[in-house]
Amino acid sequence: MECGGEASTSASDQPARVHIFICSAAKNADRRNSLRRSWFRYLTDADSPLPARFRPGVSVHFIISRESRCEEVDAEQTQHGDILYLDAPAGYHNLWRKALCFLAWLEEHTAAATASGSGRAGDAGSRLPDADPGGASASASSASTPAATAATASAAAAAAAAAATAASHDYDYVMHADDDSFVRLDLLLPMMASWPRQRHYWGYIWDGTGNRVTAPIRNPANKSHMPAEQYPLDYYPPFASGCGFVLSRDLVLALLSRPLPDYRLLDPPFGIHLCGPPQYCVVSGGPVAPVHEERVRPYRPLPTFRPDTLVQHYLRAEEMRPYWEQALEAARGGPAAAASDAAGAPQELYNTLVSLGLLRR
Repeated sequence: MECGGEASTSASDQPARVHIFICSAAKNADRRNSLRRSWFRYLTDADSPLPARFRPGVSVHFIISRESRCEEVDAEQTQHGDILYLDAPAGYHNLWRKALCFLAWLEEHTAAATASGSGRAGDAGSRLPDADPGGASASASSASTPAATAATASAAAAAAAAAATAASHDYDYVMHADDDSFVRLDLLLPMMASWPRQRHYWGYIWDGTGNRVTAPIRNPANKSHMPAEQYPLDYYPPFASGCGFVLSRDLVLALLSRPLPDYRLLDPPFGIHLCGPPQYCVVSGGPVAPVHEERVRPYRPLPTFRPDTLVQHYLRAEEMRPYWEQALEAARGGPAAAASDAAGAPQELYNTLVSLGLLRR
């Protein structure tokens, strides 16, 4: 769906520099650990199917509200070094504010590093708010022997140092993912190398076409309630599902260029202010034309694993590791690489519901 504006600036097939942030509640340690044991490993495993040249410019952080800080999450941060505490209110209905706080933090620290001419892990790590960049004191409960404890601490220190280094560099994109989403970095990061570096808003776009139709819900009992006092129009501009979307850096700067209202939802405000009418759009040059990607799946298809999926939402913590194993098998050309359109009554019913617009593939 075209929303106007000038054409994007093309990339040069250089690996993208990406900051991935995942808003998470303090209590969701099982979800965070399931991501560390699955798709985070694209960036760290020696035999990862993600080529090494795509890894150095990528960082991943869990974002937790400072008001939720507790000993358990502090211990988790000491071990893994991938948590940022930010001064944003906790709770589902404050995710928009938490996302803006992270974007502001990112720009502040990126600009400071650029101005100082740094980029060393120690310099960046010293500026991580309330985050132990070394992670050297990993909990002994995470390993049963001194050697294993040392190895765990070393791995955590390396991961934290890498994240700190990435946080001190210029970047091309930010990506938001939910803590119940699986991201196929082995497929996505090579794609991003050829993406435009400006005016790029990518994801599963709710734009009113096909069965991608949505509108403000005014029922206060609904989780997705949008009060008229926050957004009075009776339609939404195109917006990406929050399960996994990407913004180029110029759009981050646009969102930070002026004070924006609080909203009780995460997803629609990005579309409101990047793709909306003049009174809402903050982008120089006019509204952005978002890029729809059908392989971002903000629902559970049948079967759940599909070899071309880029982002799969709504996976339980115990499903992440099996999904990771299927993704590895698919990347290596194993049986999981074949499209899974098994015959049978369940599949036929599912296909019928998709054709009727009642479900999405």
